Amino acid sequence: MKPLFEIIKTNYWLQCILNSYSLMFFSLDNVFAAIIILVTFFSPPIGLCGLLAVVLINASAYVVGFNRDDIQKGIFGFNALFLGLSMGYEFSFNGTFVVLFISSIFMLLLITVWLKGLFDKYQLPFLSFPFIITYWIVSLSSSNLTNIHLDETHIYTLNEMAKYQSSSWYQFIHSLDEITLFPLALSFFKTLAGTFFQTSVLGGILIAIGLLYFSRIAFSLSIIGFYLAYFFYSLFGADVSDLNYNLLGSNFIFISIAIGCFFVIPNIYSYITVIILIPILLFVLLSLGKIVSVFQLKAYTLSFSVLCTAFLFSLNQRWLHHYLHLITIQYFSAEKTIYKYLNSLQRFKNEHLYKIALPFSGEWNVSQGYNGKITHLGDWSKALDFVIVDSKSNTYREPTSAREGFSRENFYCYNKEIYAPYDGYVYDIINTVEENDVGEVDTERNWGNTIIINHLNGLFSQISHIKKDSFGVFIGQYISKGTYLATCGNSGRSPEPHIHFQLQTVPTIGAQTLEYPISYFIERNGIEKTLKISEVPAEGAFISNVQVNELLIVGFSFLPGQKISFQNESTKAIINWEVFTDAYNRTYIYCAESNSYAYFVNDGVMLYFTDFEGDRSSLLFNFYLASYRQLLGYYEHISVKDNVPLIHFNNPFIQFFQDFVAPFYVFTKANYTSTFSYADNVYAPQKAIINAEVTAKFINHTFKKINFKLELKDNKIQRFIIHHKHKTEIYTIVS
Repeated sequence: MKPLFEIIKTNYWLQCILNSYSLMFFSLDNVFAAIIILVTFFSPPIGLCGLLAVVLINASAYVVGFNRDDIQKGIFGFNALFLGLSMGYEFSFNGTFVVLFISSIFMLLLITVWLKGLFDKYQLPFLSFPFIITYWIVSLSSSNLTNIHLDETHIYTLNEMAKYQSSSWYQFIHSLDEITLFPLALSFFKTLAGTFFQTSVLGGILIAIGLLYFSRIAFSLSIIGFYLAYFFYSLFGADVSDLNYNLLGSNFIFISIAIGCFFVIPNIYSYITVIILIPILLFVLLSLGKIVSVFQLKAYTLSFSVLCTAFLFSLNQRWLHHYLHLITIQYFSAEKTIYKYLNSLQRFKNEHLYKIALPFSGEWNVSQGYNGKITHLGDWSKALDFVIVDSKSNTYREPTSAREGFSRENFYCYNKEIYAPYDGYVYDIINTVEENDVGEVDTERNWGNTIIINHLNGLFSQISHIKKDSFGVFIGQYISKGTYLATCGNSGRSPEPHIHFQLQTVPTIGAQTLEYPISYFIERNGIEKTLKISEVPAEGAFISNVQVNELLIVGFSFLPGQKISFQNESTKAIINWEVFTDAYNRTYIYCAESNSYAYFVNDGVMLYFTDFEGDRSSLLFNFYLASYRQLLGYYEHISVKDNVPLIHFNNPFIQFFQDFVAPFYVFTKANYTSTFSYADNVYAPQKAIINAEVTAKFINHTFKKINFKLELKDNKIQRFIIHHKHKTEIYTIVS
């Protein structure tokens, strides 16, 4: 049987309800949702109204045919919860109220859909506007309905105490109301409870515990927001006790979480923004409260919704996105967001760039790099010159006899093949310049024979000093990366044969150069080789393209529709995976048994995983760690290194404290290392073994480590071994 937690996660309707509750604090956490439900039922009639409102609107939205994912995430339900709780709080129960309640929920659904469509056009959230508008309509109209009665029990605390003083439940939930606490802390707990129309300090404490469990960042921001509101209320002479009533204090908590860590990447600037927005929210809240009080209405969360929407709209109008970065993938967890953002910033800072390759095969030397002292100056400083040298650092071989003479053919790189650095169209070819004799230069036709390739989206590459009549492509031809273009020559301003290579933003020959990294290359220093990822080769470096091989290419070619099965050698249990592509064209491996997703990219040189969602005790998670970044070429002594998001690999105790300061400083790291430990043939292996290790460190102390081994044979992964804490698990592929 499945554990209760798994049953809850996979039950659509139960998840719809839970998410409707937790989304009030920008969360989709089930434990937090359960705590909120419990607190709402501190007053059973109020709690029942909230629950019925959520169930009714979700069912109605489902029947009408609205987006199933939106319903499950609580997009419709959280406004219904607000409305249900407020109606249960303000009105007495009778038959007429039931009709009013059901009608109000249907009206809320229409208003939610209308506002969602309206706000989506501007990429803005509709927040609690549907609740506010529906509540006002109900409140204004109910004053003319003689069969609808206000519940005055909550208006006068003494009446409530007199009504329920004999109830042991009432005595329990209010047992901490008289506890001796700092006024700030007591007010904070009352405000949290008041968010759900409760007056119990115990309820507020439970909400605070739930918020702390769900997110340390959101919890700290809620405290900062509320205490700043308390400070500014006192500073301006307003009544701080107002924060505990009619959701006024909740506005400050909501804005702090929303801007501090939900819509914006949490960092020092998002915290500073919260500090700036709190006094502004105070003025908005007080002014809107006065306006709506004329109509005997309550503003509730209106001020938060207005200011938050206005601020997000302003951010969307920026040209430069410094300091504050809007969240593009919403994980509904500030911790996931910050750790994955920091990890992506380091790993994928150049992911938007084309994966440019070196325009040759074999090993060459960078004779002149960026900002070279010879010709790479001014507008042409971001260019590279390549030659081939021998063990004596000579670019040529000496004549074997005086009769042979010395010519262009003596240079190692002369007449060597030049290949396309990336896909594109041949934009222009110059093939009219004669070759220079050694020591001569053509200063009139500086670039010599040249090819310009249009890689689209404003990127062009220029390769110059090409051998005359060696071109194997024509203008207008579409070519792919690695296509033969021509051979290295000695035309133009070229005292000796070499390849001149540059990137630019216009198709003009000799245009201003553009700094642009090479996606992957091997750099040799003596006998030691290093993998370089998205870097510009340094002058003097010996470099070559990564040579991929069939075993690794085919073994790691996970194609959509492919099914993969592993069997545990000890338990004989079989675990099945399948490869899919989602609506955003992201490829991922899915494990139905653990409901886990591992997203990856295979660019032909490297397989690397970009994200994981699901069960971190699953085999798929371990495979995600083991293959986190895998080179598809065999290099015996090269180590592939990367950083793993802390949310995926850390000690829970250390993680708890790291979460609080993550927006400002990360003091733990999770590192990945992969090396080849065996191959039956260095040049064309048919069998290979890859060792991988993931470690978590606090400063320089390793406190968590897992070792993996991947064995490949017959162009597929045959065995996967996990070693952790003196325990070894072995899985074999099932054909």
